[in-house]
Amino acid sequence: MAAANVAGVAQAPADRRGILTLTVAHLVNDANQSALPAIIPWLVSHRGLSLAVAATLVLAMNLSSSIVQPLFGHFSDRKPFAWVIPCAVLLACLGTAMIGYAASLPLMFLGALISGVGVAAFHPEGSRYANYFAGANRATAMSWFTTGGYLGFALGPILVTPLLLAFGLHGAAWLVLPGAIVAVVLVREMPRFAEVRARVHHVRRQGTGDDDWRAFALLTLTVGLRSMTFLAAVTFLPIFAITVTHVDTVLASVVLALMLLGGVAGTVWGGALADRIDRRRVVNASLALTPIFAAAIAVAGSHAPSYAVLVPLAIAFGVALGLSAGVVVVIGQEYLPKRIGVASGVTLGLAVTVGGLMAPVFGALGDRDGLVPVFAAIAVFGVLAFIASLFLPKPAALGRA
Repeated sequence: MAAANVAGVAQAPADRRGILTLTVAHLVNDANQSALPAIIPWLVSHRGLSLAVAATLVLAMNLSSSIVQPLFGHFSDRKPFAWVIPCAVLLACLGTAMIGYAASLPLMFLGALISGVGVAAFHPEGSRYANYFAGANRATAMSWFTTGGYLGFALGPILVTPLLLAFGLHGAAWLVLPGAIVAVVLVREMPRFAEVRARVHHVRRQGTGDDDWRAFALLTLTVGLRSMTFLAAVTFLPIFAITVTHVDTVLASVVLALMLLGGVAGTVWGGALADRIDRRRVVNASLALTPIFAAAIAVAGSHAPSYAVLVPLAIAFGVALGLSAGVVVVIGQEYLPKRIGVASGVTLGLAVTVGGLMAPVFGALGDRDGLVPVFAAIAVFGVLAFIASLFLPKPAALGRA
């Protein structure tokens, strides 16, 4: 009977309304992560902060967001926690608004921490319900959910910069408006969230077997190495465009946006593929192609430093890396079928933070040897991620299916 129940859940059609709601919420939530770097120059000029002190606000937000995500995941695995989703979106926006209004550094730090906790609280439970709403198409649904985060990260500076120009630092408070709208929509959807959890949660816990922590540890290593390549590329691609291809800051921002849009396309495509073939093969292909295009960028920078060459290579890099973005979260949930919240918190948060710790190393390499070796190093870490992915075992539930 349990097997029949699990099969029925697995074959159920996707709830597109639920997935779309979570995707939009993910966009608004993650826009706060990239909005803060856009606020930094205003804090320097209007609040008299040094660059080093202002940068610690970004660090405070990212650390508070990423480190506590597994903790929220742990709590959500123990009891119903859906109400945290609307609260988290609103809290993330309120924290960012507080930074704009804060007159003192401690209040700015408090705002950054509040926003980071809001971002952290959203991801484990948001990805859990994306899994529940997915029906038979878990990878596709998770890829759409992940796409919301990609778009939010890309749109954050685009949304906040005009507000800062029009209203000064107080303009950051306008971010509360979309946060409040999304929170109200989510609150209205809570009965449907409760219904889908009641339908899915019990049968999966009873019918999907034990958690495979050894496999999950290997996946965490793979995701950590993968995040090193992504964060390094996001950080250094604009500088690469300026110093190597000799374009202005506008075109440098354009190539970064195009790379992120390539990541969006790759994420959607990867999810569709992963629901048709072995998810691990999609991750393998993604991490095999990623270092190839990173190396191509390095070679092009050495021999043909042209912006026209850099743009398609950056897009291809984004597509290649994006193929695995949502899939690794699904695999993590399948390795820990009884700890979906923890699996989501680690793959979306903690492992990414570990990847970000390598950014200063890449920066030191760039200061010493230039930006071309940085992308060569990105290729090396991409190869390491690919090698780690080759050892990922098949999730037990898929093996029985």
